[in-house]
Amino acid sequence: MLRARRLEEVLIAVPRPVYDRLVARLVNEGLLHVDEPLKELPGTSSPRFKLAYAQASERFSKIQSYYSALKLQPTVGEGVEVMVSDWISSFNSYVERYRELDRFFDVRVSRLAEIESTVAELRRLKELLEPVKHITVDIRVLAESARLQYALGIAPKGVEGYVLEVTEKYNLVSVVEEVDGRTVLVGVAGKPESMRFVVPALVRRGLNLIVVPRELPGRPSEAYKVVVERLSKLAEEANRIRGELLERVGELHNYYTYVYAFREAFKILANSLESRTSVFIRGYVDSDDFRKLESILKEETGGAYIVYRLGVRRGEVRVPTKVALPRILQPFHRIVQMYGEPDPEEVVPTVFLAVTFPLAFGLMFPDAGHGLALVLFAQLYLRRRNPDWAFIITVLGLTSMLTGFLAGEFFGPKVSELLHISAVWSLLGLHVPPLALPTYAVEHGLYELVGELLYRAITISLWMAAFMLILGTLLGVVDSYLKREFDEMIGVKMPKFLFFTSVTLPFLILFDARKAGETLGLALLNLGGGDPLATLILIGITVSLLWLLLGEPLLSALHGHSPLGGIARSFMEVYESILMAMGNVPSFLRIMALALAHSSVMFAFAYIFDMMAGLGLIGLAMGAIVYAIGNLMVIALEGILAFAHSLRLHFYEWFSKFYIGGGIPFTPIAIPGVRIVFTGTR
Repeated sequence: MLRARRLEEVLIAVPRPVYDRLVARLVNEGLLHVDEPLKELPGTSSPRFKLAYAQASERFSKIQSYYSALKLQPTVGEGVEVMVSDWISSFNSYVERYRELDRFFDVRVSRLAEIESTVAELRRLKELLEPVKHITVDIRVLAESARLQYALGIAPKGVEGYVLEVTEKYNLVSVVEEVDGRTVLVGVAGKPESMRFVVPALVRRGLNLIVVPRELPGRPSEAYKVVVERLSKLAEEANRIRGELLERVGELHNYYTYVYAFREAFKILANSLESRTSVFIRGYVDSDDFRKLESILKEETGGAYIVYRLGVRRGEVRVPTKVALPRILQPFHRIVQMYGEPDPEEVVPTVFLAVTFPLAFGLMFPDAGHGLALVLFAQLYLRRRNPDWAFIITVLGLTSMLTGFLAGEFFGPKVSELLHISAVWSLLGLHVPPLALPTYAVEHGLYELVGELLYRAITISLWMAAFMLILGTLLGVVDSYLKREFDEMIGVKMPKFLFFTSVTLPFLILFDARKAGETLGLALLNLGGGDPLATLILIGITVSLLWLLLGEPLLSALHGHSPLGGIARSFMEVYESILMAMGNVPSFLRIMALALAHSSVMFAFAYIFDMMAGLGLIGLAMGAIVYAIGNLMVIALEGILAFAHSLRLHFYEWFSKFYIGGGIPFTPIAIPGVRIVFTGTR
């Protein structure tokens, strides 16, 4: 789990007559990652298979676009047998079999794309016409009049003063009406020579002109009705087309399966070298699967094969990475892959990220109700569309539910108050929940605890900083050892580990931001001040910086090189380490900042609810609606922010200590649940 599987490079040679059956078997088994030949030998490559692979890949992508239009995941048919007598002619025959289906989907999916484009334009036009749908005057005639021109549009609030100014200056007629709290409707009329200056000036100040297209009536009221009718008809047409496509989605699964199978086979065929009597395949196989590969070769060739083990190669070619993880951790590897696939010799960070990522997210997004909403969204909406991301969002939601319960939050303070969550912690003998934030103290009138709860949030953030930075630099040491980069390990990675451990150790073991800060102050400003921990930290920082400064020059001298070459880099390593410590540790305070922002926004909506509830029954109902909308906004916006900042903490503050992510994934030729049967002869 912590390191990629060992892959061996192999070169296989088999007689031409048995090659096709071997290809079919390799696709069925899914053991071999086929790579391009290191050299193209004259007269050995097969361009026709390269062309067939390109055609199959193009058709494969096209079918995936059909699934995308239906918002479905591509599905391989179970238990399908693909009968092959000749690879290219068999592929063409399957394509011909599904030509009508392909045309059926192509025409309708293209029409869906047209509808979506038209609907987007009409919705934008509908939004523009909404504030003026009561106007029955033909504004197109007014706008194009030779003597009097008229401009109508939506502008940001605050433009009223400028409209009044130009109205007086150019002797215009104008009207300004408020649309909502942010925008106003602006109408201006005047002589053409004046309007030529005024309209561009208003556009520069944010005016969005309402221009009725030629195909619509010039009266906004009539144009609005036409737009609404068209939107309704297009929606009906889109639903009808999707229904027709869904009726034949079973056939699409089969078509996708056949094309997928041939694409995988053509990938082997296109990357093989052929001579008059033999065929050569180069690729990678898991070391544990080599015996199985040999058994397959023996069965399919009758023992007439040669397999040459090139071993685990380093530095000569890019070796793919095979990561073996338990099923429960595999979805989190998607996050690691967003940064980059691990190198074969790197530590795989997925196991650690599967713990630290949800923890960071939950601490930034502590609300049990909002976490529950994320779980429901993942299970009811995402699960069919993307199971891996559905699992990730579910875990993040469950973590938020846990941290939210520990913070005493369930859909903000109002619902928490109705459910008496604070009473649960009182029964447990706690004055406030363990992860309560300052807003909780304000909500419950415990103003004397605001400062203490703020320091608690800071302490948790800095503890996460200490844990992840120490772990990251330790993994950097392990990485260098696995890559056999011993000079890098001794001269750079180990002193960096000692430095970051020394700087952040007080936050990790004391779990108190005040005491940790005082200890660091004693270590750096008072030379330890007689405190054992501060003295230990001072020694660690001093030794690590001297080690960084002198390590590389000494190693260069031991190897018989001039030590001067490593001095410049040593100074840069010292400077970079100090700079990273000063930047990385405070960066984790974003955990506290996001949690405070989340609870503060919900506190603000709770305050609005209280104000509106005091206005009577109607005010209470309106307040409840505003509070519900506020919850939905916070779930969407704060959820995205918490996810993005969790990514940042892992990608920049953590991965930068040990992870490169420059590998390529191990993708063995395989199509699950499908069997290729070769019946022809070469």
